[in-house]
Amino acid sequence: MKSATAISYELDDIAAAAKELTAQIRDKLTFGKHTVAILHGQPDMEIGELSAAISRELGCHVIGGTTAAGAMLSNEGYHELSLILHVLSDDDCLFGAAISGSVSDKPALDIKDTYQKAYGELKNQDAAAEPKLVICVAPLTAADVLVETVSELCGNIPVFGYIAGDDFEFSKQQVFFDGEAGGDRMAILLLSGDIRPIFQTANLAGKKSLEKKLVTKARNNIICEIEGKPAYEYIKEFPFINDETTVLFNYQFFVEMPNDDNDGIPVSRALSAYDKETGEITCFANVPEGAYIGLLYCVGADVSNTAEAGLKDFLAKANAAGDGYEYSTALVVTCSLRNMFLADMKAAEGDHIKDLIPQSIALSGLHGFGEIAPTSVSDNKAVNRFHNATFTICAF
Repeated sequence: MKSATAISYELDDIAAAAKELTAQIRDKLTFGKHTVAILHGQPDMEIGELSAAISRELGCHVIGGTTAAGAMLSNEGYHELSLILHVLSDDDCLFGAAISGSVSDKPALDIKDTYQKAYGELKNQDAAAEPKLVICVAPLTAADVLVETVSELCGNIPVFGYIAGDDFEFSKQQVFFDGEAGGDRMAILLLSGDIRPIFQTANLAGKKSLEKKLVTKARNNIICEIEGKPAYEYIKEFPFINDETTVLFNYQFFVEMPNDDNDGIPVSRALSAYDKETGEITCFANVPEGAYIGLLYCVGADVSNTAEAGLKDFLAKANAAGDGYEYSTALVVTCSLRNMFLADMKAAEGDHIKDLIPQSIALSGLHGFGEIAPTSVSDNKAVNRFHNATFTICAF
């Protein structure tokens, strides 16, 4: 797989941005027979129009979503208020892509229809082609349903992606594909051919402040009871949470949830808000009954350290590939909460990428409102999970 990235800070003039990005790509990349582009954009711009312009210029699909807090990542490190275009091209790899309509009403059905469109495009190119990797860009709604549905449709091959973000307004995020864009739409990209995707997830870790306890009653993303008591009774033991606290995502806390129903590898769940009258806690994603949760206290240094450790573990996997296979492309999705926790250390994750990732691997990434990545893969069968507060990497 040949791969190249381009960066532009032109957010107002769509024609100029498209020209700048595609010119950089043409200077860096020798195109193969099949090409696809992934665009990381900003919410306060005509991103659909830009994706259409790039699609016309390069003659390929352009898929992507918007970042949170204006933050981007590349081989050059951390960027703010920029655009990143990541182009993949190969003679032997095939790409199939599609975008949904609104997934607000019947998410499972809309996701299935979108997947089948992308799969049909793949099969139209080669009847024997089967996807090796699924990349999803999703809206805020139905994240858990998306991961579950797509995993079932693709036969549990690896799924990687993210929830599109904005500047924490939770209303301006955009998912886009060849000129179509919307805040409640989902885009899917299927990759087929000789690719061997590898993954790394790094959960945020810090000083453990509260003992892990059992979730005894929950419904979807709402924790009702912990150890048989109202969930609020548990979190109010944590420093700085009291009856005056109104929301939780501004604080440096998250929930770590053991994934015992699959491979036993923990996944993260970020707290959102609580109701003092009912004692219920709302999270950004589902937490099942029977999970053990524990609140942690984290600071910017913890974000930096876990990103560095995750990148080193990823490189160890890439270097152990063998058989002459060389990784040329890497995608990073890191949580918007991590960016928030970094405070005045915003460049930390980007600095680690710049220092550790070789230039032979073209890397791009952004900050999402949630991350999609396998916790484990065996014989190309993956345990695909939705994450919060997690640094995730995919390479192929």
